Amino acid sequence: MTAKLERPDVRAHVLRAALLAIDEVGPDRLRVRDIAERAGMSSGHVMYYFGKRDRILVSTLLLSEDELAERLTAELAGAAGPAEAVARLVELYLPGGPRDVRWRLWAQVIARPPRDEETLARIAGFTESWARELAAIVVRGIAEGVFRPVDDPVGFATRMCRIMDSLASDVLLGLPGRGPGWARDQAMGAIRRELLP
Repeated sequence: MTAKLERPDVRAHVLRAALLAIDEVGPDRLRVRDIAERAGMSSGHVMYYFGKRDRILVSTLLLSEDELAERLTAELAGAAGPAEAVARLVELYLPGGPRDVRWRLWAQVIARPPRDEETLARIAGFTESWARELAAIVVRGIAEGVFRPVDDPVGFATRMCRIMDSLASDVLLGLPGRGPGWARDQAMGAIRRELLP
């Protein structure tokens, strides 16, 4: 007999099924039925926990960002120094290709943003956390003499994140010659031009 999942566990189970479904059919063509099939539930049961499809997409994005934040922490802890930490952050920030599930979710959420303040605050928290992480690496690199001083590390980091957002758009669109390697090279070039002595 299968153990009954508690409510938070059911929600997490549905979101994992949503990630699978999004990877397979894409967020734009995603139906609640696609998620329900992968979760082994009825569509009505899925809707009971989330209310509407857009809420599932936003919740799946938030789960994805939570998991990536944990991975980023581990990656940065293992970096040999500030230069390697920047490279690891850039690698994780940018999409792995046009079908990158996390970035495709971002595109859907940007196209149909949530309206509740709590969700918007969480989304803002994720975007700000990347800039804070990059700024902290920059400050450390300046202190260690690896990077040259910048007037406003947070402003610099925020600007670099916005540049990476733009590069990510080209990757997601699948523009010729603008794949993940190109995006990484462009991002690292922009960062190095301002930071390296």
